[in-house]
Amino acid sequence: MALTAVIAVAACHQEPAPSAPRPSGPTACERASDSIVLAMLARLPSGDPPPTETADALRNLIRERCERDGWSADATRCLAAMQRVDDAAPCATFLTDAQQAALARDEEARLGAAAHGDGGSGNRRGDPGRSTDEPPRNSE
Repeated sequence: MALTAVIAVAACHQEPAPSAPRPSGPTACERASDSIVLAMLARLPSGDPPPTETADALRNLIRERCERDGWSADATRCLAAMQRVDDAAPCATFLTDAQQAALARDEEARLGAAAHGDGGSGNRRGDPGRSTDEPPRNSE
């Protein structure tokens, strides 16, 4: 009788469904933010020490905006593929005006002129990794 009870309990016990496997490697937003920051760092004179803290803060900010604002797969693919800062201009067309404005607003609020390396005086229209007086506009 005891064996029957154990078999009955064992038969009723269901293993919990396995959770979805977590993707390994960087997310699309992480790849995009890394590429933007690397392209910006590549523009610095080779003798200057890299602004590590600012670069990390900018990388995190871009990733956060990407995730929070739901940047499209086209936008993240384009930004992840960029090699130079100028490569970002066509990518801006994949971001909405609101997405671009949120990035520029948060960058200015968190990093201010430190993110520019030039005192904030340069206008880098079309570069989603940089604040501008007027964010780049998409073609829609």
